Amino acid sequence: MPSFTAATFDQLRKDTSFALRQLRRARSFSIAAIATLSIGIGATVAVFSLVEAVVLRPLPFANADRVVNPHPMRDGVLVPWSSNLEFATWRALPGVFDGVAAMIQGNAFTVLHGETPEVVTATRVSADFLHVFGVNPEVGRGFSTGDDQPGAAHVVMLSHVRWMKDYNGQRSAIGQYLQLDGESYSIIGVTPASLDVVNAPDALWVPLALSSTDLTDFRSRQLRLTGRLAPGITVEQASAAINASEIALSKQFPMWGKGFSGTVKPYTDDLIGNFRARLFILLGAVGFVFLIASVNVANLVLARATTRTQEMAVRAALGAERRRLIAQMLTESAVLSFVAGVVGILLAYALVSGLVAASPPGVPRIEQARVDGWALLVTIVVSLLCSIIVGLIPALRAASPRMQQALRDGARGSGESRARGLWRSALVATEVALAMTLLTGAGLLIKTAWAVNHVDAGFDSSHAMTAQILLPPKRYTTMPAGVQAYRAIRDNVAHITGVQSVALTSTLPLVVGIRAGVGAEGKPMTDGERLLASVNMISPEYFSTMKIRMRTGRDFSARDVGNSPLVAVINEALAKRLWPGESAIGKRMEAMDPSHQHFLEVVGVIPGLRDVSLDQAPTPEFYIPYEQAPARLWSGLQGSLVLVARTIGEPLSMERNIRKAIDAVDPSLPIAAVSTLDALVSASRATARFNTLLLSVLGAIALVLASVGVYGVIAYSVSQRTREIGLRMALGATPMAIVRLVVQRGLTPIGFGAVVGAGLSVMTTRLLRDQLYGVAPGDPMTIVSIAALLLLVSLVAALVPARRAVGVSPVIALAG
Repeated sequence: MPSFTAATFDQLRKDTSFALRQLRRARSFSIAAIATLSIGIGATVAVFSLVEAVVLRPLPFANADRVVNPHPMRDGVLVPWSSNLEFATWRALPGVFDGVAAMIQGNAFTVLHGETPEVVTATRVSADFLHVFGVNPEVGRGFSTGDDQPGAAHVVMLSHVRWMKDYNGQRSAIGQYLQLDGESYSIIGVTPASLDVVNAPDALWVPLALSSTDLTDFRSRQLRLTGRLAPGITVEQASAAINASEIALSKQFPMWGKGFSGTVKPYTDDLIGNFRARLFILLGAVGFVFLIASVNVANLVLARATTRTQEMAVRAALGAERRRLIAQMLTESAVLSFVAGVVGILLAYALVSGLVAASPPGVPRIEQARVDGWALLVTIVVSLLCSIIVGLIPALRAASPRMQQALRDGARGSGESRARGLWRSALVATEVALAMTLLTGAGLLIKTAWAVNHVDAGFDSSHAMTAQILLPPKRYTTMPAGVQAYRAIRDNVAHITGVQSVALTSTLPLVVGIRAGVGAEGKPMTDGERLLASVNMISPEYFSTMKIRMRTGRDFSARDVGNSPLVAVINEALAKRLWPGESAIGKRMEAMDPSHQHFLEVVGVIPGLRDVSLDQAPTPEFYIPYEQAPARLWSGLQGSLVLVARTIGEPLSMERNIRKAIDAVDPSLPIAAVSTLDALVSASRATARFNTLLLSVLGAIALVLASVGVYGVIAYSVSQRTREIGLRMALGATPMAIVRLVVQRGLTPIGFGAVVGAGLSVMTTRLLRDQLYGVAPGDPMTIVSIAALLLLVSLVAALVPARRAVGVSPVIALAG
């Protein structure tokens, strides 16, 4: 006698074989169900793969949970950059950190490959940065304390990507020299690929080399700090220590002002930022699609189970136990879900590739998203959940003990039972409620995208090319030499045929730049009480080249040079903060000068320019002639300015001529980041576009599935009520009355689902608050519009079977 396990396995094999035969017989049903479920499963697995790569996957560091970022705070707002003094103070806190590393990202260097200069970015780091991140060099060695000293021999570490790109991964690269800005740097090591999340993959690493004097500087804020917690120290304990230290420093240096505090955040929190919330919202949305697909197929299975009621009743009459009938139905749904899972996995592979390609810039580790073991595990779980949702209710209904009643109902050919009709209506109402929630979220994001696309950026992005120009400090040792070179470049480009105007700027709009403390003359304030405003160095004609209109006052001219009175153009946001209700023209303000002795005269005011992003209001900002820039600001920017050329034709077609114009001044000067202002604006809209695209696609899928569900329910109801419809027509009912009857009964669950969906939409769209612009969560007009759309689509879906009902012959219906 076979064991229980063997008997169970044999029975499962038979049930599976029988289920496959049943699915082959009902091909139309099987294809529709598998296609529907595979869409839900594939979309769920694809979005989960993104979430797993970006949010859930641990960082490839040793004890990554101990890697944190200490931050200063001002009036409860986190300050992203720290001062040199804070770095020196915090790394010396006893027993808190096992190391604190400082870094300055985005340093530009010129590398000469043959005769072609190339701009590469590098991160300046303190010596113990590898220890803090818990990694070792891939080859060679890391920076020593001796390397991280002013005047030390120049050394550099290659990133893994650059090592592979320039040296084919050969260990012989160690010991070779790299020419950066005309100086020789010895290659001492290669960082592991795991540090790509910290630095640009193709970048370099060089020592920070802060002097003992530098480490006492509390004014300059340009360091990003990362620490490794000491064993046994929690994030909360480290935050308390940093906070106490920051308060003590602010008391020691009262010129900082008030409101300073400190905190510590896990490194992953800073790395991922608000992408965590965005991706989890998408995962929730795709979960709705999965539920809608499952409910839709459950409706199909329930309809099919109704047609098999007599089969189940006969099997029960022949001695089949109720649990066996339930097991058989669940086996069929499990087989269905398994096949859909396999198809869904194949679909997920394609979807992941598409999502990665369409993702906005700056999403960390999204390029690592793939359908891996975790995704396969999710597929198994989702498929099992599908089989339960799809099969449980139909199994219980089909295996109901009231089999004899089912036989009698079948003999009479009567319509579907009231209970079964209620189940199907409830499932359709659920579909509609979920679809409405998704579509409302998509509608809000569509409104956001429309608002962002139509926001006045404050400048004209059409027909404008941009290119970054880097002056190697080794060759351009003084600011006057750099100014002379830029002046010559600007003049040469201005004479190119097809170029209307040209200007230079240190920071383009929609790009976070340098901020400095400013204050109005006559209103003494400490450094800490100054208003922070973005500062931009520009050449004359910058505003006309960018087509930024002047609200009042004048633009800079050729007379605003280094030895002339210091001037500034400010935006309205800064003018309202410094001189509310007054004209700013002719007023003076202090900025970028710790002595409080030098002032800039405001000669012009421009309207609000979107300087951070299109969905954020303009922040305080001021502009100075680049020839009047303080030496400290000039050196901080490494003499790197961006050229903006407004052209008559296609902007990028001017690249070769502009390259020749720069070569005429200095053929060794590299240009980088060649692009257009249109591309800059498009990149700023990328995140809103990505969110809108995904949620809109999911909403469209939900709408299609819901409309198919509505059609299926009404079509099935018509087929089950053929005798009733025929009787009504025999008694004189008009075709319009039959259509009205069918549509009215069919739309009742739709209306109920829309009401529930409206309430659900109000609650769930609050999660989108941080992603919306120009529209509020739970916007009544959006909800009403989506409800109207759902009702319209449902009406169209209901009219098809309703028109078919009109064609029922009373004689044939009554005879059947």
